[in-house]
Amino acid sequence: MKYTINYLRQLLTDNNITGYNSRTPKLVLLSLLFNADVLTPEDILPTKKPIDQEYERLRTLRANPKKVTYTDAETGEVITYDSVYKARKARKRSDAKK
Repeated sequence: MKYTINYLRQLLTDNNITGYNSRTPKLVLLSLLFNADVLTPEDILPTKKPIDQEYERLRTLRANPKKVTYTDAETGEVITYDSVYKARKARKRSDAKK
């Protein structure tokens, strides 16, 4: 829920809280409501949504990359890359040179 200034003023009036006027900024109104225990930070801040398992797996791949070993069938050369992304990038460059 979005808390408008008018709604916050109404909450202050309903709970008999004083110390503000028509030019009081929204943050001051919120702090008055927090201090009076009318609102909590959980009321204002959005809660985190659970992350889908597939996206969690992708985040793990980016955060914890696995080493990739590539063996060239023609030359027998073994190349080790730090991640799948670096291996793919290097293979694209080497294929373009040929």
